[in-house]
Amino acid sequence: MGRMSAIFEVDGKPAEAELLARMQSAAPHHGEGATLRRERLALAHAPSPASPSDGRVAESGPLAVVVTGRLYNGGEIARSLGLSHPGGDAALLLAAYSAWGEGCVERLDGDFAFVLFDGARRRLLCARDALGVKPLYYAYDGHRFLAASEPRQLLAAGVSAEPCEETIAFYLSLTVHLCGGPRSYYREILRLEPGHLLVVDEGGPRMRRYWHLDPEHEIEERDEEAIVERVRWLMADAVARRTPPAPPYGCALSGGFDSSSVAGLLRRHLDGQGVDTPLETFSFELRDLAADEPEIIDIVAAQVGANHHHLYLDQDNVFEALPAILHATDEPTRDMGLLYLWRKKQEAQRLGIPVVLSGLGGDELFFGRYHYFADLARHGRLLTLAQEVRSLYPVDRSTGKRISLSGLLLNYVLAPILPRRPKKLARRLLKGESLVGPWVHPELARRTQLAARILEGPPCVFPDAYRQECYESFYYVLVNVTLPIHEALGAACGVETRFPLLDRRLVEYMFAVPRELKIRRGASRIVQRRAMEGILPEVVLKEHLKKNLNPVLWRQQRHNLRAALESLFEQRTPRSDGYLNWPYLRRLHDGFRGGSDVGMYWLWYALNLERWLEQCERGEA
Repeated sequence: MGRMSAIFEVDGKPAEAELLARMQSAAPHHGEGATLRRERLALAHAPSPASPSDGRVAESGPLAVVVTGRLYNGGEIARSLGLSHPGGDAALLLAAYSAWGEGCVERLDGDFAFVLFDGARRRLLCARDALGVKPLYYAYDGHRFLAASEPRQLLAAGVSAEPCEETIAFYLSLTVHLCGGPRSYYREILRLEPGHLLVVDEGGPRMRRYWHLDPEHEIEERDEEAIVERVRWLMADAVARRTPPAPPYGCALSGGFDSSSVAGLLRRHLDGQGVDTPLETFSFELRDLAADEPEIIDIVAAQVGANHHHLYLDQDNVFEALPAILHATDEPTRDMGLLYLWRKKQEAQRLGIPVVLSGLGGDELFFGRYHYFADLARHGRLLTLAQEVRSLYPVDRSTGKRISLSGLLLNYVLAPILPRRPKKLARRLLKGESLVGPWVHPELARRTQLAARILEGPPCVFPDAYRQECYESFYYVLVNVTLPIHEALGAACGVETRFPLLDRRLVEYMFAVPRELKIRRGASRIVQRRAMEGILPEVVLKEHLKKNLNPVLWRQQRHNLRAALESLFEQRTPRSDGYLNWPYLRRLHDGFRGGSDVGMYWLWYALNLERWLEQCERGEA
């Protein structure tokens, strides 16, 4: 939490104090910040309720640093360095760099971003935590290097606000592996990717990746009981590391397995510390039993001793909140469900709760995907494959919906085995589908080579279809899209969200746990359920279908979407005219007005892009 700015004049000119002030004034902050200036260098930190400026800026000899976020293994780093009083994360980073050079970043565990100046070598180092919880954007014109927590800070320094058409094309493609990447939605602003280190000197910026999931990583534990114990310890320690030192203790609680696990472990940790302060828990509900699970929420809240806050959103108009959401995220949104996050962070702010723990990441780590069917087929384990298929057919236990045998075999056996390019081309030929959606302007698709990028697909990180599918969902959607949105919405409200289930150690471990201990024979979260025995009530531990709020939200917001689209399509020349195929969208809109839901999702994307471009044009991004 908190926001930082950095100026590095590569040519040696003095860094301008007024420029630094403009950058900091563009960031949301809640108090007096800290600054540091040295000839060609200027650093600043803007505080938030969850992250005061004390200890966020430091200098030692030729070294200086500014950091946002926090280190969770600071005590371990200090002991390794023989320090009895490290003096905060910024001072600890300087000591770590002095001892280990740029390799220090590989020893850090936390949610952080930092900019470190090495005056002796006349270079700047920028780094972001392994999973990218804390953001870092930068711009470089060959002479001046600027870095900040948000794009708006760089725009305030005079960086061009021209949109990046490649990023917009990727956004409109609705293609998972094109999410994220180094480009922001502004042509001249780049994003330091998670787990990366950037070094800047007179030769310009150069980057390297210092952390990634190792497909060959093996766990030490071999029997199921030992693995369960290790998972329980990792989850508990991840929660303990992220627990604030003093109340209030905030926690999301949707009634699902992951948020309930975090709340239960938080309560157990506090009880172990002799702290009987109630938790402050939050759920968002739509007053529709097709989406809500109030009974489970109340049972868990009672067990963990929580003051629970039910946030009812059935009367909300997401389009009234959309301008504020777009301003906070500084990019067009992908999901109407951001309303949930926005209201939760607003409520935490209203109640004065600066830190909220979340169960985000559990689905990706503990549930798994049915793509292991392809691995069974590839290795000739046909009897096991038949048993697994029988456990899923005719009802998919992850969704509660009926599934055809042909659809199951096509999606989970054949599709993962086929190479991506022939598979995409076959779909195009057999079904008449285009690689690029018809809502995308053809010229934009041509200029950005969108079809080729879609065909290219993601790199193959894991040799098996099961872990590769888990990785793509985890990295491209969760790490590159969902986490940055959480941070941006929280910063606007002065609320920091922490993610125990995205602890780096836990992530590495769960990607190496045998698939059979996560999902088999229609059962899911096997090791997680065992790890949470005695911590969660039976109603959560038993296998049950998690409800999906999104279909209900879209139904409730349909009339609001209709009104928002009317004003959108009244425009003669939309700002997004060069990005979207407006004649096609107008036909979709006519159908939507007539009662058809075909293309409703694409209309939502068009509305978001148009509204974001409006904010950019007005200088409100």
